[in-house]
Amino acid sequence: MLNTVIIKKFTAGLLLLALMGGCRKDNLLPPVDRTTSPRTMGAFIENNYDLSILAAMLKKTNMMDTLNQGGPFTLFAPDNSAFNSMGIRLEDVAKMEVDSLRFMLRYHLIRNRYFTTTFPQQLDNRYMTLAGEEIYVSTLINAKPGPDDDVFVNGALIYKESRRNTPLANGVMHILSKPLKVTRGTVQDYIAGDTSLTLFAAAMKQFNLWGGLKTNKPLTIFAPANTAFAKYGITAEKIAAMNPDNYKAIVFSIYAIEMRKLRIFSPDGYILNGTTVISDNAIKVGDYAIAPDYSYYPTIGENATITLTKWKSAAWMPNEDGAYMLKYYNGLANADHLASNGIVHVVDDLFLNPDLMKR
Repeated sequence: MLNTVIIKKFTAGLLLLALMGGCRKDNLLPPVDRTTSPRTMGAFIENNYDLSILAAMLKKTNMMDTLNQGGPFTLFAPDNSAFNSMGIRLEDVAKMEVDSLRFMLRYHLIRNRYFTTTFPQQLDNRYMTLAGEEIYVSTLINAKPGPDDDVFVNGALIYKESRRNTPLANGVMHILSKPLKVTRGTVQDYIAGDTSLTLFAAAMKQFNLWGGLKTNKPLTIFAPANTAFAKYGITAEKIAAMNPDNYKAIVFSIYAIEMRKLRIFSPDGYILNGTTVISDNAIKVGDYAIAPDYSYYPTIGENATITLTKWKSAAWMPNEDGAYMLKYYNGLANADHLASNGIVHVVDDLFLNPDLMKR
């Protein structure tokens, strides 16, 4: 069974090109508006129960008027279940800070009308939002262009069939599986502000990796939550007592993929391969390989894991130096946190047990 876990050698240049070479598409001409629907986006949202949280947010920020006139716009709209997955309920909207909420909503809007067939089949097509920050739209690569192709925005799935390509008088709307998460700070700022990552932050500081989280870009960080360290009995005091010279360099650098220039959203391996098989989408770091895996089925929803294997006895074997199969901490709600210089994924286990990484 172990021999079925095979990591094929792939062309590094091709992977990097796919992961990093997303191109700006702001000037693409959208399809000709052929809709005869009189409804505006605002009117559609106000009259759709599944979008009641979004409607409340738009009213609170006085943005409903924007979606009732002008355009055309493309709106990536989280429905109620998407907000619920982040712990947001309708009653929470009244407590939200207006400026931050307005920034978040404007981040889900781009100018012009883009149907899913408009997006090129590659990773990280970049579009400027009304918030002044870019989003990254990726389309399944191993498929002929079609209205049912898998499309993701910052790692969030655009649902299919009636929940995408809704033509409206002033634009088009797509329903997302989760709200888009963005911070105007760096990945270092994000980690410093997340109270579930205090031990990871301490470890990165202790091993002289903290500064690189602010200056390097783009980065992909798999950040273990505090509960992951607790599984191995690692406390803040134990981290403070660690001497980096006594450990292999990879012990904590693996979580930042050795500071390589990579921007990897949770479904990117699936998008590249068109399959959930881990072989072709593994990221090699020393003797280890990190393989993000993603799947979606309408009846059970989304699922995502990270598999870690190690090169041993001339074969890729399940990792024995830490976790073999990890999940995102509290599910996909804690994946794909976009910052100004990269992405943070919060995971529920350690790739490597520091006690096994001593020199």
